[in-house]
Amino acid sequence: MTTPTPTPTLRCAVYTRKSSEEGLDQAFNSLDAQREAGLDYIKSQKHQGWTAITTPYDDGGYSGGSTDRPGLQRLLADISKRRVDVVVVYKVDRLSRSLADFARLMQTFDERGVSFVSVTQQFNTTTSMGRLTLNMLLSFAQFEREVTGERIRDKIAATKRKGVWVCGQPPLGYRLPREGDPGFSTGDRVLRVIEPEAELVRAIFRGYLERASPVELAARLNAEGRTTKKWTSSRGVTHGGRPLNAAFIHRVLTNPVYIGKIAHTRGRNIRGVPKQTEVHEGRHEPIIDRATWDRVHAEMRTAERASRRVWTHTHLLKGKLRTLEGHAMSPGSVQRPVSKRADVCRALGEDARRIVRYYVSQKAVKQGYKTCPIKSISAAQIDELVRAVVLGHLHREHSADLHSQEPQARDRWVREVIHRVVIAPDQISIELARDRIAACIEAVRETASGSSPSPSPSSSSNPSTRARGATAQVPVCPFTPELDDRGPRLVLTLRVQIKRHDGRRVLLSPDGHDLLTMLAPDGRPMPQDHLVRAIGLAYAWRRDLLEPGATIDAVAQRAGVAPSRLHAMLPLTQLSPAVLRAVFTGTLSSSTTLADLQRTARDLEWSRQAQALGV
Repeated sequence: MTTPTPTPTLRCAVYTRKSSEEGLDQAFNSLDAQREAGLDYIKSQKHQGWTAITTPYDDGGYSGGSTDRPGLQRLLADISKRRVDVVVVYKVDRLSRSLADFARLMQTFDERGVSFVSVTQQFNTTTSMGRLTLNMLLSFAQFEREVTGERIRDKIAATKRKGVWVCGQPPLGYRLPREGDPGFSTGDRVLRVIEPEAELVRAIFRGYLERASPVELAARLNAEGRTTKKWTSSRGVTHGGRPLNAAFIHRVLTNPVYIGKIAHTRGRNIRGVPKQTEVHEGRHEPIIDRATWDRVHAEMRTAERASRRVWTHTHLLKGKLRTLEGHAMSPGSVQRPVSKRADVCRALGEDARRIVRYYVSQKAVKQGYKTCPIKSISAAQIDELVRAVVLGHLHREHSADLHSQEPQARDRWVREVIHRVVIAPDQISIELARDRIAACIEAVRETASGSSPSPSPSSSSNPSTRARGATAQVPVCPFTPELDDRGPRLVLTLRVQIKRHDGRRVLLSPDGHDLLTMLAPDGRPMPQDHLVRAIGLAYAWRRDLLEPGATIDAVAQRAGVAPSRLHAMLPLTQLSPAVLRAVFTGTLSSSTTLADLQRTARDLEWSRQAQALGV
């Protein structure tokens, strides 16, 4: 007698979806109805070995135009783990309304050997005719979705043309009408003014007209306890009430609702459709008068034009620095303690930090640091080096001296003339755009003749900016780069080596000399302040130790440092006059560290000190 072949068990998952959350709180909602229909269908196929999975895969309140749904993602995760053999839905559009998304889902199902069944639309996805039928059904579902979206957008635009607020929470200073308001009627959406919030809006406009930057204005209003709009949703969730920032200030200053207008932007979040903003007369009461609005926007246009003439970013070569292999060097920064010494950290506060800026190769980030010879480089060093080389070339070859300009305006022109900077282990190539060099030379001549535009109000009214410009150090590269004329491009090539020194990766010349010297505006070398301070402390502590009865421990306790710190610093008083002169006049190599001085000072032979430090 022949034994019948057992029917294989097929594990079936029922997926349900509803676009809106309306009605989901009912005892038997749409998701329940879809799941019940799916389970009944699975029972009807019990003779084929179908059995239902108890895990629910429900998405209530999620659109079918995207696959970013928690229930669907759980289903896909179980499919990838081969826990599902058949996916059952009530209708095809419950799974997806996007033809492209559906095709990707079908590909995933095929790769995992999963069948797809629609309860109300009978077809078999294993045949070509079934696939054709499925794609036709999905195409109509996507068409229906797009037509519905167009109708909704047209309805919103028509409503806004009537001057009525639609879609979402009103901005700061306004609220929607509610029952009990004068003249209230059902369906009324004319905005009402909230006076306390409206006063904040007026304060923002007044503050901007006082020449305060958005960042400073936000800080000042935060200090007064002001926050963003605070409101509670229909679900009882509280939103807003956060500190103000520059982006929020900008949104308030550019929102035409405050002068009684309603703006409508078409094309937002629609791929391939350009954004077009229409401004219509609103039916609500304005908070800001038109004269104030015009004055603020005139100031914003002036600030925008001025911002194009300066460069204020912390990384000079942002977007322009690449490795020899063509990988981008991305800017970054990290906060580190101000000092490795515990006493300094205690004196400045445990939370005191210094910001270390750098550029990191994208190849190192994506493929590992061992794969890239450049890895990362100090932003402070390479920015100053490129700045020095470019300024030196402009001054030497084109008689364009930018050192007298404000640092921000100077850096703007440095970036303007640079097309690209390529860094290799043995050289740095700086490509300059010839047409931008000509524009830079013309701007320098206009500045010299006094016909250049006046500085921006924000920079001219800022004393700290003027102080920085007056005492700014001038970077100078003592090496002349090789010049290669390539028509529209001029390439400056500087031979370098990347070497680890005192725990840092630094750029040096091939023979180990410094590539950069910092000069004062009058041309004098600039000493390294931390070396000067260290020598001054050493001589002060030695003077204290020469007093009768003084001890290392007593002097250290009085100075608030550890005794080991005194032991490390006191040898600096044994440096030769030649070395001290080099430190104080700034002629000492900029790569010389405090550890180098301490190590050299232990050798009491002055000639060997000078030789060790290259004095």
